[in-house]
Amino acid sequence: MTGSKTRASCKSLYQSQGILTLTSQYILSLMKFILQNQERYLFNNEVHNINTRNKLKLHQLMSNLTLYQKGVYYMSIKIFNKLPDHITDSIENKRSFISRINQYLVNKCLYSLAEFKNN
Repeated sequence: MTGSKTRASCKSLYQSQGILTLTSQYILSLMKFILQNQERYLFNNEVHNINTRNKLKLHQLMSNLTLYQKGVYYMSIKIFNKLPDHITDSIENKRSFISRINQYLVNKCLYSLAEFKNN
């Protein structure tokens, strides 16, 4: 289909075709979940009135339960807070937010979920 060799790496092919990897699709679906359920999430500036550099990050509740930590709510907050500020600033505009995330993930298709979990 693309004329590449059978043992060639798919990273550059995915990037050139604009295809999201499985991990990138998961991240995109988590960000869509945030957009659909914005009333469930709190930003740090809503929790306290102190003007900090993390005021536009989502407030993450502490939990020791592994089942909760592997859930959609907890993981979406964790990944959202890892995204660059120029993407997270546009959360009010849904179309712009999704298109920026999609473009970012296509260009950075090297992500693995382990990077987000460990940091």
